[in-house]
Amino acid sequence: MNLYLIRHGQTDQNKQYVVQGWTNNPLNENGIEQAHEVGKYLKGENKTFDFAFTSPLVRASLTGEIILSYLDNAPELEVDYHFLERDFGVFENLPVPPTIKMITEEGFSHKGYEDDKLLLKRIENGLINLYKKHPNDNIVIFCHSHVIKSFLILADPKTYHFQTLLDNGSMHDFTFDGETLKVNEFNITYYKK
Repeated sequence: MNLYLIRHGQTDQNKQYVVQGWTNNPLNENGIEQAHEVGKYLKGENKTFDFAFTSPLVRASLTGEIILSYLDNAPELEVDYHFLERDFGVFENLPVPPTIKMITEEGFSHKGYEDDKLLLKRIENGLINLYKKHPNDNIVIFCHSHVIKSFLILADPKTYHFQTLLDNGSMHDFTFDGETLKVNEFNITYYKK
């Protein structure tokens, strides 16, 4: 299975370095433009996907709708709750730098916060579920920073972690054979930041 993960375009909260989690923030003008630029790039590369999935949050689903509008014979966008952003609980809407430093310490847990172990298990379950249904397909998933970081950690925990930096609108290319998840390309961006 070939997997292409695309982080949603920028929101005002991204611009302000605020933790979003499950807060359903829309794309800002720059985020919409990023999605258009990614769509144009993928069209120019004649990229095709057999299936397309999105987090239910509007910043991911709108990114997906815009990008897929550029592609010939694009699949219909399907919601998959496995790929919803981490539930940050009481840490949502707090400044990113000090919050991420605290919550990404090994073993951190807090009531209502989806800790690393829970998040990684959810993402792994989503990955296995996709593979059972689509073992030989090209899949695109429109999702979030901590979802993509989870895939990276599942593939290569020595290289990647939850403080790995990812750009809005960035693309990440993986393959999964039912056992081994491999990172082919990381943090691909084709637009002006």
